[in-house]
Amino acid sequence: MSAQSPRPSDDRTRRGAGRPARGGLRSSVTGPLVFSAVLGLVGGSIAALTASGGTDNPLRIDIGLIAFGVFFMTSLVVVAMLQLASRENPERLSQGSGINRSSEEEFQRRAAERRAKAAQERRAGASGQRPAGDGEAPRA
Repeated sequence: MSAQSPRPSDDRTRRGAGRPARGGLRSSVTGPLVFSAVLGLVGGSIAALTASGGTDNPLRIDIGLIAFGVFFMTSLVVVAMLQLASRENPERLSQGSGINRSSEEEFQRRAAERRAKAAQERRAGASGQRPAGDGEAPRA
């Protein structure tokens, strides 16, 4: 018997791994598929009826099937993108030191320096002296 190697997917399969349990694959996939299928049927039937040119002409099934495919795939992609955009990021992604975290710390440091410099200029202005600016000689 070999020991199981730790995999990143182990965190996702454990219950209570620090995030709420999702409904599973069936419940997360069924809704968008049904919505896309209904939208595809509506779009395909409208395209087939309007492409025939009236009730005297035969129904254009080929154009209806093409329109069904286009409507189905497009709506499925849009719904998937909306689901991904609305999903919250796990808390573990905000921990550590990444590029964004480093730039945030750099921004905070520079903002504190600017506030300190502005406070120093205000104190110097209140005492009647004007602080020397860039390239400016101090005045007496």
